Amino acid sequence: MIFIYMILTALVLTAIGLMECDVSETTKAQQCIAALGEPLIFHLPTTAKMITLKKDKNNVLNIVNNKVALDKGNQVLSAFIIDGKLRLDNIMKKHSGDYQWELFNTLGELSEKIQMHLEIQATVTEPVVFQTCLSPEQMEVSCSSEGDEVGFILRLDHLLLMQTRTPIQSQRSWTVDTQSLTTDKQDKAHISNVSISLFGLLTGNLVCRVWNNVSRDEKVIHLKSCKDCVSCCPVLTIALKTSVATLLLLMALCVCLRYLSKTRNP
Repeated sequence: MIFIYMILTALVLTAIGLMECDVSETTKAQQCIAALGEPLIFHLPTTAKMITLKKDKNNVLNIVNNKVALDKGNQVLSAFIIDGKLRLDNIMKKHSGDYQWELFNTLGELSEKIQMHLEIQATVTEPVVFQTCLSPEQMEVSCSSEGDEVGFILRLDHLLLMQTRTPIQSQRSWTVDTQSLTTDKQDKAHISNVSISLFGLLTGNLVCRVWNNVSRDEKVIHLKSCKDCVSCCPVLTIALKTSVATLLLLMALCVCLRYLSKTRNP
């Protein structure tokens, strides 16, 4: 049997808060990133009499005299003005895409256009860490987290073991895997996983840190030595189980043959 240690020590930090995007003093194209389900704040121009937000040439909302009117197709959103800033709630993955702000002056004339790309990302979850002893001399450590474009850092005490970049790319000395937990095209939950092979006698505090553009979290576990792992050899274990099963089968066959022999020769 392979020894598996699953340590669920918890809580470090998850940085999630109000995401803000400033379109108040620029005419350049903007790149904005927001967390799935979290509020999104827009800093708006103060000189415009009316502001319209469009996505793919379709109206999303209009702002006139600090009052927001949502288009009928966007009623899932919650929008209101606070201190001259636009706040959007109930942000979903489907709201990612290319937008255009249109600013109108006091005469009702279009005075300015601002292009914006909005990306909605699911925040990372607290990492789950496994330590697996493969033999007294070899162990495998894996770390997984749910979220979009998850990056990983693994450290043993002050030693950097591995680091991935986002979006995740496979590296030579470790493996990385991502998969989807749902079949829904919108708001999918993705799990990312990394694993690394280590010397079985290593001990210390192992830190797995995960992050993306909208959040971060980490978990610390105590890495245990595999020196006392006396049943870590899966090949030997399988061979032993096979031998025992074969022996039992032969014994049963012998008993059956003796029984048949007695019934034929009373």
